[in-house]
Amino acid sequence: MNRALQITYRGMETSEALSEYIRDHADKLEQFYDGIVGCHVVVEEPHRHKQRGRHFHVRVDVSVPGRNIVAARDPEARTAHEDAYHAVTDAFDAARRQLQHYADALHSHHR
Repeated sequence: MNRALQITYRGMETSEALSEYIRDHADKLEQFYDGIVGCHVVVEEPHRHKQRGRHFHVRVDVSVPGRNIVAARDPEARTAHEDAYHAVTDAFDAARRQLQHYADALHSHHR
């Protein structure tokens, strides 16, 4: 991604491997809309339960001209987010869908 990409970790150690995974997903977003101004990703491990395991919350904020697109995957909503990589993938999939919807609406408006 040529635009500014910020990655923030909360409640957990910084992971270079996860950061690279996030960068790859952020790069792919530009395939759907090349007017991205910035992207901020927050990966958070809010609670550590001994009996329920680790859960991750991922939020992707994509800035485009005139709008901010926010996609978040909350651990309470789905138990599949015991894996940080899966949570990242789900959050970027949601951001991609919103970005596609925005690009389609923008394109149809200019017709």
